[in-house]
Amino acid sequence: MPEKTSSRLMQNFRFYLVLSLSSTLFGIIALAAMWYQADKAFAPTEHQLTTMSMARENLKAKLALAGKNTVPQCAQIATGVYLQSLNFHSANDVHISGYIWQKVPIAPDCPVQAKAGFYFPEAVEGANELRKKYEYVQGNETLHGWIFETTVRQPFDYSKYPLDHQTVWLRILSNDFDGYSTLIPDLDAYPDTGIKSYFGLDRDIVLGDWQIDETFFDFKTATYHTNFGYHTATTELNPELHFNVVLKRKFINAFVVNLIPMLTVAALLFAVLMTISRKRSTLAFNGFSIMSVIGTISALFFVVILSHVNTRTKFPAQSIVYIEYFYLLLYIAMILVVLCSFIFNAPVNVQRKLVMHDFMLPKLIYWPSLLLAMVLISYWALF
Repeated sequence: MPEKTSSRLMQNFRFYLVLSLSSTLFGIIALAAMWYQADKAFAPTEHQLTTMSMARENLKAKLALAGKNTVPQCAQIATGVYLQSLNFHSANDVHISGYIWQKVPIAPDCPVQAKAGFYFPEAVEGANELRKKYEYVQGNETLHGWIFETTVRQPFDYSKYPLDHQTVWLRILSNDFDGYSTLIPDLDAYPDTGIKSYFGLDRDIVLGDWQIDETFFDFKTATYHTNFGYHTATTELNPELHFNVVLKRKFINAFVVNLIPMLTVAALLFAVLMTISRKRSTLAFNGFSIMSVIGTISALFFVVILSHVNTRTKFPAQSIVYIEYFYLLLYIAMILVVLCSFIFNAPVNVQRKLVMHDFMLPKLIYWPSLLLAMVLISYWALF
């Protein structure tokens, strides 16, 4: 019976080869399509502020939701941001520098006197530098400008690395801790603040592995669960001004750094698999031995594990990221290739039952099965 099955496989070798190549091509196309879709999967953020009137209405609505009185316009401080550098120092620390300005209304009759000043609550201790640059009186307001440099610590989700999008935000709070002054975005200071636009950034800013999707201002509500010692109710649902920069990782950089080495290792594993044979002519040509297979795969394992450790150290606080599943696939493929080499030394009748016609089946299904696993993992992890 095994001989008949082997003969049938030999007769239909061309069919199985075409099927294997077609499956491999389909896997490549499906994987490329999913990567392209994930790379381009950007939707504008909802609730972003595009005009001054929208900002004031949004602030009023959030104050009403918190059960607080509306802040008069004469106590609202228009605050603008212009970033000159943005750099990831680590997975959670972002170094930012640039300009911030504030327009403080001059209104002696206002029931609340606005005060200039701000701070970044998420700044890492000792990493904040602020220098006053200018101060002018313009009509019925005083313009204050600062140069700042800070490192902020924020949580990011890297589960889709290297096809991830991240939002870096600059949370800006007023120095007026009593809460009489309120910061609003100075949207009139920018030529275009519409959806999918980006502003408040130096056009020549260097972002390394990242590119900009959009920037925007918004109010986010914060809950502190404390009254900070005041004889008042607990401070809840406070609207706080945020300047957000939405970034997308450059795919080509990630492809070269991560995927090309992995695909090279996968190709070398396939080459090792192709050396496994029972034919004397093939054995004489490639000099196959179990020890040579183990030695080659040990070297490949060392390369893969170094790359894997390098990736893992980038995100120590993150659970397994997308690219790591491919490392796991390579580990499994290495084990299976070693097992195939051990089958070579099994009795002939065992070999015929496990792998017919000179290990044809493992060689034909290697790429289709590997790519199918990558496609399934990509669909599960990215969508």
